[in-house]
Amino acid sequence: MSSANAKIPTLRFSAFSELWDTQTLRDFGVSVIDGDRGKNYPNGDDFTPEGFCVFLNAKNVTRSGFNFQDVMFISDDKDKSLSKGKLMPDDVVLTTRGTVGNIALFDSSVPYTHLRINSGMVILRASESAVSSRFLYFAFLAPPLDGEVKKTAFGSAQPQLTVKGIYALKFGSPTLPEQQKIAHFLTAVDGRHGQLVQKKALLEDYKKGVTQQLFTQAIRFKDDHGNDFPDWEEAPLQEFMVERNTQFPQSETHPLMAFIANKGVAPKGDRYNRDFLVKDNEGKKYKQTEYGDFIYSSNNLESGSIGLNSFGSASISPVYSIFYFKENCNSDFIGRMLLRRPFIYEMTRYRQGVVYGQWRIHEASFLGIKQAVPSVHEQTKIANFLSAIDRKIENVATQITDTQAFKLGLLQQMFV
Repeated sequence: MSSANAKIPTLRFSAFSELWDTQTLRDFGVSVIDGDRGKNYPNGDDFTPEGFCVFLNAKNVTRSGFNFQDVMFISDDKDKSLSKGKLMPDDVVLTTRGTVGNIALFDSSVPYTHLRINSGMVILRASESAVSSRFLYFAFLAPPLDGEVKKTAFGSAQPQLTVKGIYALKFGSPTLPEQQKIAHFLTAVDGRHGQLVQKKALLEDYKKGVTQQLFTQAIRFKDDHGNDFPDWEEAPLQEFMVERNTQFPQSETHPLMAFIANKGVAPKGDRYNRDFLVKDNEGKKYKQTEYGDFIYSSNNLESGSIGLNSFGSASISPVYSIFYFKENCNSDFIGRMLLRRPFIYEMTRYRQGVVYGQWRIHEASFLGIKQAVPSVHEQTKIANFLSAIDRKIENVATQITDTQAFKLGLLQQMFV
């Protein structure tokens, strides 16, 4: 090992002290295997939603491993007609075209036995005598090698990696025992992350199911004395909401904001903050909105342009309809009721106009929609129950973010 190639990571296990060696993939004995791009390459009718062999597509290989939500298969006969690109256990898959550098490991967690790469990927097959597959997988996620991948890729419209370029990529590697220790530790971190992701998904599924049952009255709460609440009564929304139609130019107290689908009131972003745009907006009137307001766009309800103002005082485009809640209701409950898919679908029935982009649900029509609503006390119980679930989901989401940050820190310090 030459001293010029010898390095030591910032963070390592105390049992190891040997210098790491930095070499190319070819020098470490890693094989880079392309897929079969010949006349038998599958297309069109060759793909089926079920079959013998998974034919990987761009969505299946992500920055965090395999994703099999959208899977295409080829038949046993088509698989046998292809000469290259079949995965073996412990192979690593690297994307080489378009989104370059996504990486996945074919280990025991993969629910399929037969997989093939498409033309935008390669297989990295480690010799295991010099580099373990799992260590190689994590090395490609770490900043040193990930940076090498980005520098090696060429083309601006659709970046690409060549087999020759991949063979020339350099990364640092310790002895096999240290590789295995690092890979085992990072696998445990990934396992914790996976458990949290699954927990969050289960909580979200539970919330979805219980929300449906609560709003269809399949589940009812009791009052604080164990008695039944009164029956739900149908009432127009105008009993609980009032249109807010205050229009003024933007100001320090009401800065100009966007209303972003599935996110709500939020800053417009840098591209809207140019001097000439701000100058053009001087004196222009916008609708004012306050924290907790209910807002919708008549045109884009189905794509998420409906929600509550969780930001605060702001100015937004006058194309939006804005409402605030009266004090005779629980605004959290009413807001949740209005954001359910069945209600949004009902809202679309009140659209006027025949041209997309010019549809309009008049505020008076919206306020006239009738809904079955429980007493304020039951509204509060339902809202508090769902808010408690939301807090659990947010807590798990924070843990997921922290785990991702922890792993990134490890990748930055444990590799050279």
